[in-house]
Amino acid sequence: MALSDQRTALLPPRLQPGPPDPGQPRPGVLFAVLAVVLVALAVTALATAEAISRAESQRTIASMVRAALELPDSQRIDVDIEGFALLQQPFGRFDGAHATVRSFPTGPATSDLTFDMEGLRGGDGDWTLDGLSGALTLTAAQATALFVPAEARGAVRVGFSGDDVVFDVSLPGGMGTQTGSVAMTPRFEKGRVSAGVSSVTAGGKVLSVEEVTALTGGDLAALQVEPLCFAELLPRALHVSDVAVSEQRFRVELDVNLATFDTAAGSEPGSCP
Repeated sequence: MALSDQRTALLPPRLQPGPPDPGQPRPGVLFAVLAVVLVALAVTALATAEAISRAESQRTIASMVRAALELPDSQRIDVDIEGFALLQQPFGRFDGAHATVRSFPTGPATSDLTFDMEGLRGGDGDWTLDGLSGALTLTAAQATALFVPAEARGAVRVGFSGDDVVFDVSLPGGMGTQTGSVAMTPRFEKGRVSAGVSSVTAGGKVLSVEEVTALTGGDLAALQVEPLCFAELLPRALHVSDVAVSEQRFRVELDVNLATFDTAAGSEPGSCP
C-alpha cells in the first residue's frame, strides 16, 4: 500500500452539519421576545402614569367647579379631560375639559348641569379659562317634578317625542280610566320658557291644533304653559340662551359670565326682565 493511501486511512471521517438544537432559542428570537416584554412594560407604566395624572387633574377641576357653585363636598361631579392629562398637567394647562354636576338642585327638581371648558390655566385653586359654556338637561322624571304641580303628578307625567314635550294625562271616570296626551313645543323668550300646543292625542287618535279647534270651537293655539323664569332657578352667572328637546331630554343651553362665575354675586339667584 502506498504512503498516500496510509495517510488517507488515518484521517477521521468529515462531519456533516446537523439541524440546530431545538432546546436552545436563536439569538434573534431572544431579542424579539425581550423587545416585546420591554414595550409591554413601557406601555403599562405609561398607562398607569396617565391614569394617576388624569385622576388627580379630575379631582382638581371638580374642586374648582364645586367651589365656584358653592356646592357641598358630597356633590358628585364627573370630569372628562380632552387629550393626555400626563402631557398637559406639568404645564398647568388643559386644552379642554367637561364637568357634569349630577343631580344639581333646580327649583323643585334636580338636573344634570354640564360645563364645557376651554383653555384651563393655573392651579392651586386659581384657574382661568379661555371659554366656558354649559347646558342643563332634565330626564322625563325630572321634567315632571319641575313642570307639573305636586298635587297633579299622579295624573300627569312628562315625556318627550321629537321636538315636543308631551304631557300624558290619566284621569279616572265612570267608564274607566281615560287617557290622553298633549304635545307642546317649548319656546324661549326674554329669559322665560313657555310652550304652545302642537297636537292632542285622545282615544288613540292624534289631532292637530286645527282639528281640535274645529271640533271644540276653542282657540287651542292660544293655550300655552305659564312662562317659567329659569333664571330664578340658577346662579346669576348662568344665562339661559335657548331651550329644546334633544335625545329624550329637556335641554337648556347656557351662557356663562366668566367675570362673575366664581364670585358671591354670581352665585346669587338670577332674575328675568
